[in-house]
Amino acid sequence: MGFTKTLAQWIAGVEHESLPPEVTPWVKAAVTDYLAVALAGCPSQGIEIVKRHVLAEYARGKGTLIGEPERVSAEGAALFNGTLSHWEEYDDATYGMSGHPSVVIMPALFAAAEIFGAAGRDFVTAYAAGVEVCAKVGRLVNPQSIVLGYHPTAILGTLGAAAAVAKICKLDARQTETALGIAASHSSGLRPHMGSMVKPLHAGLASRGGLAAAMLAREGFVGAENLIEGKHGFANAFSGGKPGDFEALAARIGKPLEILDPGIAFKIFPSNFHTQAGVVAVLQMAKEEGVKPAEVESIRCLANHMIQHSLWNANPRTGLEGKLSLHFCIAAALVDGQLEVEQFRDERVRDPLIRELMGRLTIEPHPAMAKLDFTKGRDFLGMEVIIKLKSGRTVSRHITSGFSVPALDGARLHPELIAKFVRNAKRVLPDRRIDECIDRIERLDASSAMADFLEPLRHDRRAQRNS
Repeated sequence: MGFTKTLAQWIAGVEHESLPPEVTPWVKAAVTDYLAVALAGCPSQGIEIVKRHVLAEYARGKGTLIGEPERVSAEGAALFNGTLSHWEEYDDATYGMSGHPSVVIMPALFAAAEIFGAAGRDFVTAYAAGVEVCAKVGRLVNPQSIVLGYHPTAILGTLGAAAAVAKICKLDARQTETALGIAASHSSGLRPHMGSMVKPLHAGLASRGGLAAAMLAREGFVGAENLIEGKHGFANAFSGGKPGDFEALAARIGKPLEILDPGIAFKIFPSNFHTQAGVVAVLQMAKEEGVKPAEVESIRCLANHMIQHSLWNANPRTGLEGKLSLHFCIAAALVDGQLEVEQFRDERVRDPLIRELMGRLTIEPHPAMAKLDFTKGRDFLGMEVIIKLKSGRTVSRHITSGFSVPALDGARLHPELIAKFVRNAKRVLPDRRIDECIDRIERLDASSAMADFLEPLRHDRRAQRNS
């Protein structure tokens, strides 16, 4: 049996009862972070353009627009919410995918749940399946796809979203294979768009495409078989003809589950994951060593060999470009003493002190990190930062852990993850709705119907301001 059929059979056959018990807390953590980063993006002026497009071009329906009062069709909701949740570059990542699973899987999954009224346990199973697909297929094409210029969230997210919706819709193995095949033809997304409005749109397009693929398969639409491993199929196309070992990866589907090993990481800062360790390093040095921006002569950042494909922009012009610029993130963190959504505004990118400090920063490959495999876990995202002060003193930090928000405290949501949600929800929602969201997340697996799960997120901020 080929890879695509094996994957489809696993998706169709996996049941909540067969999942390790720790999967459910991890899904709750992923929902918490997904809603936090979506709410963080709500005040953005750029997202208003997407909203106008969705309201003008998509029919009204059951789909919730996060942070808005309107309802639209499922595809419209997936497009909007996917773009919204990737807007601030604040979203989770999983290593096999080398991308962001929740911002493509969750919008499609919630939209499908609003149509079909799935139970919370079904939602948990479907999300775990979506992550498994994103990461296992990611291991077939990465890092080749990144070097070729593709954005993993965009090209892999369609398959993950399709798998999750197929599971919610209870498609059989043949229908699920069809959904994956249709989704593969939706896969698109180029790295030159990183730092522009189009990068978050990639997540919205992938979520919408995956949802549409599963819905078409449900209605009997069919396409080619063996779409992932075929000679001209997904893996060969996106790896430049050099895919991973299909047989070996097929044997590892669900063994272990990617959601548990290596797991999902949640960002501390609203910027590219490759920046997180470096920002932790400089904030530590500012607090513990008394480093001040005016005293800095040079900053050397030593990191893994793949950083060149994500953080090449030494001269960002906008806040969105700043999110993918290590130069800006390090400088802004030192100048402002934090790195939050507010730092990624166009006016901060133009700040003379920040720009002067950016000119003192260099990025180098770390000699001890050259052979690290980014699909294996967090060590790949570590960074050593060496700051030489004008006084001649040198201070440094090598951060190899502690640059992600912890997900769980035992089987409960970790207080730091809840704090991230509350901090960002306050940008949009009143306190009573924030409390209701947390309560719903904590009881997610006991929910008999997910159709109204997002109801507390439907909120007219303009009416609130005018009242």
